[in-house]
Amino acid sequence: MNYRMLHEKFERRKQWLVFEKEEVVRRVMIRYKARVIPKTDIMDLVNDDQLSYEHIFCCLTIDDPRMLDKIFTAKEKKDHRWERDDNARRGMVYKHKDEEHRRYNQLIIDEMEGRRLDIVLESKDGKFVTGFLTRDMCEQVGSYIYAHTGGAKFTGLIPRAMWPPDVTDEELKLSYRWYLESLDEFNKL
Repeated sequence: MNYRMLHEKFERRKQWLVFEKEEVVRRVMIRYKARVIPKTDIMDLVNDDQLSYEHIFCCLTIDDPRMLDKIFTAKEKKDHRWERDDNARRGMVYKHKDEEHRRYNQLIIDEMEGRRLDIVLESKDGKFVTGFLTRDMCEQVGSYIYAHTGGAKFTGLIPRAMWPPDVTDEELKLSYRWYLESLDEFNKL
């Protein structure tokens, strides 16, 4: 991949590659038939070490089987199949103290086994997406979201102070490369 060329294209088009948080949500919902869910449905977000719970402004889920079949890679599908087989082999029965916890346990199982993909979006400034998670991992969706959120980050609209404090300079360079790859993948340049 020619990163110099991608960087030059980014520099020429960067003003069109910055999307506010509402536009990111709208595009993800349309492209992947995602729907909004309450962040309280994902009970372990309160303890998440990657995002700030108070700044999580939107949670989306993709659970349409045809869409999931399109977006997961062969390796991701293989991992989901392994999880399903392992849970069936072990006869996994998850204990729960009430209906809310039963639904949460099912959410986790459905994520692990590939029946749903949950997306969590954070905005520390109230304007741009400053962080996100895809639960369970999906390369395509993660890359698509990054193609729509990296612009604010790499044009300086999201100050470095809002980034995770433990991001090294090397991780920053790798992150920028991933952003350029994501832009290229979705023909944004």
